[in-house]
Amino acid sequence: MADSHKKYLGIVILIVLAAISYFAVKTYYPEFYNVVAHLTLAGDVEGLSAYISSFGYGAFSVSILLLVFCNVFAIPTIPFLTINGALFGLIPGLIISWIGEVIGIEISFHLGRLFFRDEFRRFLEGRKQIRLLDRYATVKRMTIGRAIPYAPNILFTAIAVLTKLTPREHLRATIIGKIPSVAVEVILGHDLIYFQEYGVRFVALFVLVIGAYVTHRWWRAWRKSRKVSENEPNE
Repeated sequence: MADSHKKYLGIVILIVLAAISYFAVKTYYPEFYNVVAHLTLAGDVEGLSAYISSFGYGAFSVSILLLVFCNVFAIPTIPFLTINGALFGLIPGLIISWIGEVIGIEISFHLGRLFFRDEFRRFLEGRKQIRLLDRYATVKRMTIGRAIPYAPNILFTAIAVLTKLTPREHLRATIIGKIPSVAVEVILGHDLIYFQEYGVRFVALFVLVIGAYVTHRWWRAWRKSRKVSENEPNE
């Protein structure tokens, strides 16, 4: 089958699956989309947490599916990561959040490879940007990118889609990289909700994250300046 036919078949299958999922949820939980959208846009963390917990044991699946949905449609996952620690407890919240993030990112990555990669690479072919992307497309760099807390997943997914990273390399980078970023986001969210009890830990972790970011920026600037000085001709 030609690549174009595969692409069209993929689009049809995706639309059919999306329609089935949408109407299935709408049939059994007609208020679901409106309630989640309203609480998320309003920033009502307590209300969102209470609504998801109303599903009982199904709350685990609801949380994972929401994270998958957000990653596929480039919606920030911060509100759901914030409540997972408080909703399920730190360890279960970390595991659920990590699973949802990894699955969502992988689906988004493969959809990007299927529908957009070839067109964008042809558009950028021969330009400096695509050469730089391929040059820096390593598992190590992608892992570091995924490990940055609160960094938009769609940004690194778009980069991965365009580069020559293999699906296996991208999966490895995502699995490893999302561990520290999810841990920071879930713990900070948990401690922010229960600030009176965990305020000291929240402040300490927040300062540590800021310090790590500033140190990383300084280190990169230092390395760049060192390379420039080494390349300058001696007088």
